[in-house]
Amino acid sequence: MTVVVNGQPTVVEAKEDETLAEVRKKALHDTQNVAQPPENWEIKNEAGTLLDPEKRVGEYHFGKETTLFLSLKAGVAG
Repeated sequence: MTVVVNGQPTVVEAKEDETLAEVRKKALHDTQNVAQPPENWEIKNEAGTLLDPEKRVGEYHFGKETTLFLSLKAGVAG
């Protein structure tokens, strides 16, 4: 799946049994966005819906061409 971190896309291999928190951590590492802890980043889908980082990838039934978006939570200084 593709994860866009602050406008920078990266491809992350996500297994069905991984949590979105694990996917988020990989994406932040791949894009070198490590100044803020992963918990400070929200995960949203293409529709802008906030996703639960503790849910597993398989629970969301993402398609192969899924794009998720990470952005800092409101009030967190970047």
